[in-house]
Amino acid sequence: MKALLRHLCFVVICGTSIGTPPVQAATLSFRSDYWCPYVCEPNSSRPGYMVEVLQKIFQKHGHTVDVKLTNWVRAIKETRTGKAQGLLGARRADAPDFIFSEKSLGITKNVYFTHKDSSWTYQGRQSLQAARIGVINGYSYGDSIDHLIQTRHKSFIPFSGERPLEQVIKMLESGRLDAFIENPLALHYALKNQNLPTETLKVAGWVSAQDPFLFIGFTPNNPESKTYATIVTKGIQELRRNGNLKRILDKYNLEDWENSQPLALGALHDFSPRLLKSPLDLLHMFNTGSL
Repeated sequence: MKALLRHLCFVVICGTSIGTPPVQAATLSFRSDYWCPYVCEPNSSRPGYMVEVLQKIFQKHGHTVDVKLTNWVRAIKETRTGKAQGLLGARRADAPDFIFSEKSLGITKNVYFTHKDSSWTYQGRQSLQAARIGVINGYSYGDSIDHLIQTRHKSFIPFSGERPLEQVIKMLESGRLDAFIENPLALHYALKNQNLPTETLKVAGWVSAQDPFLFIGFTPNNPESKTYATIVTKGIQELRRNGNLKRILDKYNLEDWENSQPLALGALHDFSPRLLKSPLDLLHMFNTGSL
């Protein structure tokens, strides 16, 4: 009888081990460019809220997250070829062949910014003809702008590098650009990093885009990409439920992008010097006349 019990216990233990294999710990490599507060210095105490979200999600599964910064075009290329597992802060239009999580990790709204003394404003395609507009190489700004950039419209001047936004700001300050396109939140952090006053800039118009959401895009050349995308989708939902997402966002003085109500885009004529909780807050402040 004892021998039979020992045999049954052995079968149960073996069956359990076979049915639920241990998680194989791995180092997952991600690529992005510097786009604070989304992705900042990866090895700092404030690596960017997207980096911290990824760390929380994958650490639970025994994985280590390794984020490396490069220019955006190279980040897409290295992820596409499988040198990295994922791309941080991507819109679906950035790499349509990638595998994306169902849940987004943020939202972006882009603006035409000019120097405060400039008279240029965006008033449709015709207003672009004589303008010099700085854009970041490889970024998606929405179908209409992307098409113009891809067809090498003479008004759009692309910039590359690990911190291209800082280059663009310097070019505007020196008078070598008339305007540039950027997310107000990322711009605020860039100005703060360079100790530049926000009062030197003003909003010259909004860029219309159908899909403003940001994701983690996983390489199409890894059979595990669908699994990783599912982990991110479920992980975001869990972080939202247990309050950890809010704690991460609070660290960067941000709010949950899914709690922001969409507002109609309008023509704006100033740029708030105070830290904004989301790009939609900027819209709200201008549309209500509170700035």
